[in-house]
Amino acid sequence: MAMRNPKLPQDIYLNIDTSIFNKKFLPYLNKFFEYEVYYGGQGSGKSFYISQKKVLQLTVTPKRNMICLRKQSTDCYDSCWGQMLTAIEQLKLSPFWNINRSDHILRNTVNGNCIYFDGVDKIENIKSFKPEKGNLTDVWYEEVSEEDIRANILDIDGRIRDEFQKCSLILSFNPTYRQHWLFEFVNVFLKDKDSLVLHSTHWDNKFLSDAYRQKTESLKYDDPYRYQVYCLGEWGITGKTVFNANKIAERMRDLQDQYARTPPKKIDFKYERKDNVHVIPESVLPYETDSGETNVYVEPVPKHPYVVSVDTAGEGVDYYAAQVLDNITGEQVAVFHSVRAPDEAVLQVYGLAKYYNNALMVPEINFDGAYLLYKCKELGYDNMYRRTTSPDDTIQSYEQKYGFRTTSGNRMFMLSVLKEWTEANMNKINDLGTLNEMLTFTLQVKKMKGIWWGAEAGAHDDRVMALAICLQGREQQEMAEIPEKIPMTGFFYPEELEMGLAAGRFTYEDVYEYKKTHMFCGQKYSDIGTVRGNRYARD
Repeated sequence: MAMRNPKLPQDIYLNIDTSIFNKKFLPYLNKFFEYEVYYGGQGSGKSFYISQKKVLQLTVTPKRNMICLRKQSTDCYDSCWGQMLTAIEQLKLSPFWNINRSDHILRNTVNGNCIYFDGVDKIENIKSFKPEKGNLTDVWYEEVSEEDIRANILDIDGRIRDEFQKCSLILSFNPTYRQHWLFEFVNVFLKDKDSLVLHSTHWDNKFLSDAYRQKTESLKYDDPYRYQVYCLGEWGITGKTVFNANKIAERMRDLQDQYARTPPKKIDFKYERKDNVHVIPESVLPYETDSGETNVYVEPVPKHPYVVSVDTAGEGVDYYAAQVLDNITGEQVAVFHSVRAPDEAVLQVYGLAKYYNNALMVPEINFDGAYLLYKCKELGYDNMYRRTTSPDDTIQSYEQKYGFRTTSGNRMFMLSVLKEWTEANMNKINDLGTLNEMLTFTLQVKKMKGIWWGAEAGAHDDRVMALAICLQGREQQEMAEIPEKIPMTGFFYPEELEMGLAAGRFTYEDVYEYKKTHMFCGQKYSDIGTVRGNRYARD
């Protein structure tokens, strides 16, 4: 690679051997971005590449000044200073740089560019920083995860300006936790910016010793969660996970490899409408689209019974989440996760339930669940979970109600059931979003609640709670292939009704209707509640 400084005589070029760079970073060597983020696993070579890139750029591009920062100035002198000097020597650029070790400044002898070093512990000095000549155009904050105050980054960003050329704020860090401000900064703030976000691991560093690489890879078997975070550079957590972090990390790694080859299908459901307003329920059809909010991992199998649970939006959480389990295998076969308005989300949940063989729907009714029940009734969908309330002075028999209600009395129980289930069935979870939520579901201490299992601050629990509800609903769905139904015509003895229901030849709803409209020996049939119970009913 030949790079020329316009200030040098025309016959002098910088001939750079590209083999000294890691392939992952090489395409960006000559490019400037307003924001550059380099993060990932330890030993990936990202920090040294930044030193190589900026030394080269400031050698060949005039009127640029750079400052290298760390949280503490002493750390900056120990790491960034040394890496810059190594890069200058490796690139054979020493003739173009004056190295002043007393004040930690690198001055280019041809174009006057300077590279400075300092710590953000002296933030007021950084705010008032002014290069010897020209403007500050480049800032590199190494190990920026040590910075707790995002406002400091905004202050630093505000110091970078030049009306004639593009300036760059460069951030680099090893793994940090999801609740750090960096997670939102990288995944939300930079989305519509002129930015480069580059994730790397030790596999991207061809200069790493075999001994270091083997030591790093051994964590894959000894501590899969640590391997996921510190070796693969995935976002971590601060607290103790409720669910088995090692098993989650191992499952995530397997799925990431699988989906890199064959991504899951994304679908939405569409309807025909009468009068261009009201949907026609029987017209619902799935269609594949990249923007689909339902991930399908396993297509519906004929005669298989499925359970669809729904965690509706509420208490400031804008997400609707639905989990679908095959009730024979227990495998997670589809997940819906959306920020749509309730009227749109309900139509997607209805379509999902129809798609999976008229699945048993288990909606949580704490928030928008009542609206979901109302709309499903309007659409003619009646295969709904029924919770049972105990008899009291007013109601002498058990009363059946639609939907699942999460309470302070049953929340810990249902999460404990989910935790126990995942220990033996982590390989049946196919959704990376669900696994990510499980990682951020930690053991916490609340002033009013004591020990609490919940999502860490800034994280979501929609998919986790929907999965916990789904396990509770499985008790009311068949656990074997659904046989062909026969019409309930003629007369049936009570024993025949029980046997037909147990064998799957009659539906729960058909038996209920039959008992309401028929008599046996001049007496009313026993209440439908005696035909079938559910030990997971909570109210």
